[in-house]
Amino acid sequence: MKDLEGLAEFCAVVENGGFTRAGEAIGMSAAFISRRVASLEARIGARLLHRTTRQVNLTDIGAQYYERAKSILEDIEALSADMSEQQELVKGTIRVTAGGAFGETWVKDVIVDFAAHYPDIEIELLMTDRQVDLVAERFDLAIRHGTPSDPDLIMRRISTRRMIVCGAPEYFAEKSIPQVPEDLLHLDGLRSKGLKWLFSTNGNDPYEIRPPARLWSNSGYVLARAAEQGLGVARLADAYVESALETGRLVRVLEDYEVPTQDIVLCYPSKDYLPFRVRKLIEFLAARNHVPGPE
Repeated sequence: MKDLEGLAEFCAVVENGGFTRAGEAIGMSAAFISRRVASLEARIGARLLHRTTRQVNLTDIGAQYYERAKSILEDIEALSADMSEQQELVKGTIRVTAGGAFGETWVKDVIVDFAAHYPDIEIELLMTDRQVDLVAERFDLAIRHGTPSDPDLIMRRISTRRMIVCGAPEYFAEKSIPQVPEDLLHLDGLRSKGLKWLFSTNGNDPYEIRPPARLWSNSGYVLARAAEQGLGVARLADAYVESALETGRLVRVLEDYEVPTQDIVLCYPSKDYLPFRVRKLIEFLAARNHVPGPE
């Protein structure tokens, strides 16, 4: 379609900061790209780019046009990939973000296996506990705990996690084993900023206990290690401590007051056409936990 001519070249110029770099990125000459963009501007009757000898900048209408053009090109790419499904052509870049013990253990193993299974896939995996804005930061997929606050995201459950209160048997022998959550107020807390210690009595609404902190860390592994060394009591996701619990290096307490398990979910932006490569990764992740992938 003639109306689509120049869209890819225009977007390449914007994303690469100029005609020469755009040509290098998509394998075309700067002169050819310049002619395509000029023809596009003539067709719509508006200037999209301010050109100087040193730089290229978007006009106001150019910025609006870029957002729409980029969306159109992504839809075309997704459609083309879907049409290639029978040939199993899974290729391109997928940007994924994950955090916590689940990200540092299970997710990274599955991502590596997926990349090995599909050699034409390039994956960018960001490990962070920060709440990444998938749309603004151009991520395809996030693995998160609980229900996402963004209503525009699609969510699919792949697993669950349980928060466990535990400490070293030597620590409890010296201090005391807490019988109710309030007993934690007299013990040494190994804590992570921003993570509330929530408990529930007889299935009632959760309430927070704030034990005095002896150690603060945003790393579950650090807190688990500190607990094993007898520095205090930690409340951590099961993935961080299950091995130490099995071997007796840590002891689980206050089990009757634990809050319900929390879902671990895949989140991705709502789109009419989900890129086929992303769909395959979602299916791959879901299959590892026997949870249905996207329909």
